Amino acid sequence: MEPLMVLGAVRRLASVVILLFGVLTVVFILGQRAPGDPGRQLLGLNAPQDAVDALNHKLGVDRSLWTQFWSYIGDVLHGDLGRSYNSSEPVNGLIWDRFGATAWLLVAGLALSVVLSLTLATLAARYRGTWIDTAIRLFTVTSIAVPTFWSGLLLVLLVALPTGWFPVGGFGTTTADHFRSIVLPAVTLAIATAPIQVRVLRANLLESLGSGYVEAAASRGVRRRRLLTRHALPNAAVPAIAVVSIQAGYLLFGAVIVENTFRLPGLGSGLVTAISQRDYPMINGITLLFAVLVISFSLIGDALSALVDPRVRVS
Repeated sequence: MEPLMVLGAVRRLASVVILLFGVLTVVFILGQRAPGDPGRQLLGLNAPQDAVDALNHKLGVDRSLWTQFWSYIGDVLHGDLGRSYNSSEPVNGLIWDRFGATAWLLVAGLALSVVLSLTLATLAARYRGTWIDTAIRLFTVTSIAVPTFWSGLLLVLLVALPTGWFPVGGFGTTTADHFRSIVLPAVTLAIATAPIQVRVLRANLLESLGSGYVEAAASRGVRRRRLLTRHALPNAAVPAIAVVSIQAGYLLFGAVIVENTFRLPGLGSGLVTAISQRDYPMINGITLLFAVLVISFSLIGDALSALVDPRVRVS
């Protein structure tokens, strides 16, 4: 088994390297195809052409396409994502300044979605065919149909404004402010992502409950609650973990909508601002970071699946 595990790890690492290289290539091509002159964008429309040409030469955009490509790859590998066209600040620093709010949102949203999906799926499987199961299934269908921004607006109108418990926008400056500011955005993300997890986990729980070893345990007098938590849930967890890892990648793109709905100063709102200002280095930097995070979520999901079910390690 050990050689198979090593071979699988090498194969997975090679696929990650190839995928990252493909992402870098696509990001570079998009930057090259983008309209506008970087020097003119940085210096303004009224700048003299000599100054624009000098800046373009300094930036290296007047070199051949291949030279620029390998230079871009080298800069990224050294952690240099270039400078923003809008502020002339390093993209690395601008991304780091916005990363905190997005990290808060992703962690809180993912945690809430997992807790919500585990609770609802377990209840739906335990009370299959009852009004509880029907209500949970209706919730999943409704949540999938409702746009994310609309859920956020409803939470603002029905919770934030009447109660005053949570701010309707911003991120605050203290840790307490961060907690209060992130609650409603995290709930919005959880509502958007939990329904798929609930449906998958419910289906796998019901399949596990119908298996022979669970029926044998039930015949020995094991309570249904224990059957769910100790017997069915571990077997249903592997496909659910795969779904959660995919949903974690979706959370990044949901964050773009949620951050703009709640005016959070994160990467999602920064991406929208960069697009509106045609700030291509910032767009490319955030896109590349999103791609790396999606790949990382997938690898973490594979590792957790292997931890729960050792049979996954062989593949």
